[in-house]
Amino acid sequence: MSGPVFLEGDGVTLCPADQSDIDFLREHENDPRIRETRTVRMPTSADHVTARLGGTMGREEETVGLVVRDEDDEAVGFVYLLREESNAVGFRYAELAYWIAHRRWNEGYATAAAETMVEYGFEELCLHRVKASTFAANEASQRVLEKLGFEREGVAREEVYADGEWHDRVRYGLLEDEWRGD
Repeated sequence: MSGPVFLEGDGVTLCPADQSDIDFLREHENDPRIRETRTVRMPTSADHVTARLGGTMGREEETVGLVVRDEDDEAVGFVYLLREESNAVGFRYAELAYWIAHRRWNEGYATAAAETMVEYGFEELCLHRVKASTFAANEASQRVLEKLGFEREGVAREEVYADGEWHDRVRYGLLEDEWRGD
């Protein structure tokens, strides 16, 4: 098992990454099928993965990153609440990001992990807003966000250059009162 269970959701557990997760994270983050859904374009190194061990990372450890595990305790992905922008902590917002291993796509893990992490953000981190973005061509990720109640806020046209072409990025947001149904 990865680090101890930190959060439990519908058919998933979210755990801090430990040394046993390094190969899984490197393998899948370097998988071209996963990379094409993300803005990260450089190869993932062991040092990059090691920086995420323990569940917190980034500036002053305000970003939370957890391994997504299925009911059989198999690692299937990674989910983040990024708080790296200079005002993120003070303005009480985070950016949700996630990926799931290609062989486990379309099994509901992205939705379950994202929902669990968003709930943690609003309930435990006292966030006011969670934002997310996805490439316009990534309809599966857009469906995940929309299932969770995220509102489409706009399109940043040709914002990301990847694989020799420009891609639009669709931006989403979810406010605390929307999450709570107020």
